[in-house]
Amino acid sequence: MSSPLPSLLDDASVRTRAGWFGLSAVAAFALGFRLFTPPTLERLIVHGGYYYIAAMFAAFSYYAWRVAAPRQSVWWPWLRRPGWVGLALLGATVFAVWSDQFTHKLLFDEYVLQGTAWHMHATKEIGTPIRAYDFAGTWLAIDTFLDKRPYFFTFLISLLHDLTGFRMENVFVLNVGLAAATLGLTCWLVRALTGRVGPALLAMALLATLPLFGQNATGASMELHNLAMIAIVMTCAVLYLRAPDHDRLSLLVLGAALLAQCRYESVLFAVPVALVAALGWWRKGRIMLPWAALVAPLLLVPYVWLDRFVNSKPILWQLREGDTSRFGVRYLASNLEGAGLFFFNHGPGQANSLWLTLLGLLGLGWALGQFVLRVRRRSGRLAEVGSAPHVVLALFGVVIAANLGLLMFYYWSRLDEHITARFALPLYFAFALLAGWLVHALQLRRWPALRMGAAGLAVWLFVCAAPAYANRFYTTLNLVMQEMNWEFERVKTYPGPFLLVTQKATLPFLLNRIPTINTAAARTRAAEIAWHVREGTFHDVIVSQVVRPTSAQGDPQVDPDDVLPPQFHLERLEEKRFGGRWIRISRIVSIDGESLSAVGGAP
Repeated sequence: MSSPLPSLLDDASVRTRAGWFGLSAVAAFALGFRLFTPPTLERLIVHGGYYYIAAMFAAFSYYAWRVAAPRQSVWWPWLRRPGWVGLALLGATVFAVWSDQFTHKLLFDEYVLQGTAWHMHATKEIGTPIRAYDFAGTWLAIDTFLDKRPYFFTFLISLLHDLTGFRMENVFVLNVGLAAATLGLTCWLVRALTGRVGPALLAMALLATLPLFGQNATGASMELHNLAMIAIVMTCAVLYLRAPDHDRLSLLVLGAALLAQCRYESVLFAVPVALVAALGWWRKGRIMLPWAALVAPLLLVPYVWLDRFVNSKPILWQLREGDTSRFGVRYLASNLEGAGLFFFNHGPGQANSLWLTLLGLLGLGWALGQFVLRVRRRSGRLAEVGSAPHVVLALFGVVIAANLGLLMFYYWSRLDEHITARFALPLYFAFALLAGWLVHALQLRRWPALRMGAAGLAVWLFVCAAPAYANRFYTTLNLVMQEMNWEFERVKTYPGPFLLVTQKATLPFLLNRIPTINTAAARTRAAEIAWHVREGTFHDVIVSQVVRPTSAQGDPQVDPDDVLPPQFHLERLEEKRFGGRWIRISRIVSIDGESLSAVGGAP
């Protein structure tokens, strides 16, 4: 149904609700940008962020049930007997999980997320621990900071902690569940696009065999959560456009607000959601503004608060030496070069899929051609150029491409670097959808496209992907994580209680209930450390140091950042080489001649 816009506002109640929406937008602008300073925003997020995200998640779950309940006769029989499609989904999930090992593998950021989730579980406040100690058998954080990352992912981990108690493994449980959900929704979206099961299963297989997907499914980062939420919101958009009503619009709006809390740039998806909402009004012939739509601008205010806080704290930007801004044209050439090397790599050193890249690009070219043809046939009536799934894929695909384009101006976005390759996940997801659509279109023209797509996938798996799965260079070459894992293994063998001194971030050790202070703090706390050992707080003080070939002759020396003052006397326990440096573990035997072995001692 097509109606001119003025007729959509004929109803007085609609005009009233539109007025309330305008007031909501004005209030959101004032709250987000004018009324509070960054220090106040920090306190608001710390003390209120948990309850905001909990309320949002509860409301989204409520409307998800309201939308699903009337169609229980459709999805319940499938859940009871999923058949071979369900077996294919299970097999795809198992393959993705098999393709890499469960471990923290990308950045210390993963431990920051874990620490934030632990603090949310324990206190219902947003914060990341810096120091924690055992007080009468209770492990308590005594110093925290507000991290720059959105906190929806950490909220979900904290819910698992609430149900099972704090366990580091809960993040892997969550990511495996998100992987299954993403693969299942990939299959559903392609089935909605094509009406066929075969292309949907191929799209699911293409995504499941992507090494980057398996790396994140078995890791502890928030990237797969962001991808799953993109798929969920796209599904909500398709359901809404098929039958626009208040409940489906509320579900879509709440999903978009939650998606904005997945990654920094995911707020961009509010644009296609707004366009989908307006297109639903057009097709319905009237404007619908349920409460969730009325307060939609207000729902994004916490995102603005966090963004303003981060912008006021350059230390959180983690810039490299010499950089003064996070975004700039000077980063573009290098990042584009890295993107080309990543997407078209055919060796085992990258977590890409060359076959998915090629099929996705062919699908993109075909989709653009079809869009131009349909616009010409419809005389420019963009609202009628495709079905709900096609429109949703087009709108969200543009934002996915724009998102990656924006990241090309970011100072740390070379996709051929193992740590930043995760930024390619949304584009690969879009490629999987486009590949399924392309295969279906070619089949309609009597091409054996499904067989060709499956055969190409098999060839790529055995020729290119098999060495990647076997060696997992994109994971195992992260020497910093190998150092961390070795330190954990060795330090845990020492009898406690002990205090660890390290130049590394303290959070990974705190999550493993190891009392830890930074080397810089230890340099000025010699008397306090000796006192705690005498009083029995700690039986020993363990020191971790980096040793490099830094002398003029290339002899190994302790890294200057890890050197303790002369009054600290160390006994070397063990060391191991990682690449061009060693990790040395020692114990402090005395401080200024005062022995620290009276209570404890070397293991």
